[in-house]
Amino acid sequence: MVLAVWNDWENIGIGDAFLIALIAIIIVFLVLAIIILITTVFQKGIEVVQSKTSIMPRKENEILNEDEDAAVAVLVASIEYHKETGKDARIKSIKRIED
Repeated sequence: MVLAVWNDWENIGIGDAFLIALIAIIIVFLVLAIIILITTVFQKGIEVVQSKTSIMPRKENEILNEDEDAAVAVLVASIEYHKETGKDARIKSIKRIED
């Protein structure tokens, strides 16, 4: 039907034009529905994974919630360590040392 319409588009009546437009609109909405379905399934999967993997801060590292300067100091120290040694740093605990 599409090829017939494409080859003889000058002789298409109003009824055929509405039928073609309706088919095109239905196809667009079906594709949108499929995209919405896929994203919903992915979102549910992400929520399941996030519910099973929660990252809780240790009691030793509560200083990060209380003091922003401590968080900045830890980040800067880990970046400098990485620059000097080329190895990744794993921070196990944070403790404030007074002068």
